[in-house]
Amino acid sequence: MRYLIILMFCFLISSHLCAQTEQEVYCYIITIGIKHPDIVLKQAIYETGHFRSNIFNKRNNLFGFRQRKYIYFDTWKSCIDYYKVWQEKHYKDDSVDYYRFLTRNNFSAKNRQRYVTQLKQTRIKAKPNNCLVDEKK
Repeated sequence: MRYLIILMFCFLISSHLCAQTEQEVYCYIITIGIKHPDIVLKQAIYETGHFRSNIFNKRNNLFGFRQRKYIYFDTWKSCIDYYKVWQEKHYKDDSVDYYRFLTRNNFSAKNRQRYVTQLKQTRIKAKPNNCLVDEKK
């Protein structure tokens, strides 16, 4: 019984930490002006397994960016900054559906259509209502 209580406590703590991470990631995505922030947050959640993957924990890589090997980022924010630059370089037409854009730009190299389906099914646990945005940007 003691182990069950400890296990339940650990689960509650870990789900709270994930929700806080989701909130921090989402607010930063909003703050720096990334387009389609809900979809981009879903990408981060999906690519990192709700912020638990080794690639995220060891390399701060939220989106699976590679250059032969997975790219190492100093912080998770620098990974989101990298995503913004990538998005600005490749997403030129705001009228194009963002899921279609991801498919066309081969964001998921293996199975593009399955990737989009998985993103659409990804649930956001803690989407914040109030992100402070620096108006100087």
